[in-house]
Amino acid sequence: MTEGRHAVGDQRRRRRNAIVVVAIVVGLLVFVAGYVLGAGGGENAASPSPTATTSRPSATHTPATGSASPSSSPEPSGDELPDGKYFVQLNDLQGGEDGPPLIRYDLAYFYTGDRANQVAASRGDETPVPNDVYIVNDNPKLRFAPLAENFTVRYIPEGSGELQTAPQDRFLAWLGATEQTDFLPKDSTYWWIAIDGGEVTKIEQQYLP
Repeated sequence: MTEGRHAVGDQRRRRRNAIVVVAIVVGLLVFVAGYVLGAGGGENAASPSPTATTSRPSATHTPATGSASPSSSPEPSGDELPDGKYFVQLNDLQGGEDGPPLIRYDLAYFYTGDRANQVAASRGDETPVPNDVYIVNDNPKLRFAPLAENFTVRYIPEGSGELQTAPQDRFLAWLGATEQTDFLPKDSTYWWIAIDGGEVTKIEQQYLP
């Protein structure tokens, strides 16, 4: 009987030892697994995420071309003006061989009445302005615009004070300086041009006292 009890006790001790060993192994496995997962999470936290970055705009700015006109409207910076009516001084005629003739012109500004006196005063000039007219033309930039096929011209012939319709060929001869006409000199005349669809469709001389 004593030997039987010893045998049973040995079996119980071996079972307990086995349970302890299994518990230790399981604990080690859990620890190792936790360490591996923790290390992997650390690597992911340390590496930058592949999200897009937003760059900051440069602190430098490109200065706008042209200067402010006396009417507080910015001087158009491009060579081609949008459709509209403009006060100009005609300068020359170019092209026409492989396309429509191009007029070369100098953009200016025309003021009358109270506005003329305001602009003149802001520029330190005499007021009231002579003949109630004030012209600003201090930007030397020259621009080009093609003539429409059916453009019209109204001008004030030399020695006359009334607007008249001019034939296209006579106007082109005057602007291109190919023959003598009854147009007044370019440097003493100003014009209104109408641009429509990118082409000059109407040209009319401004009467100046």
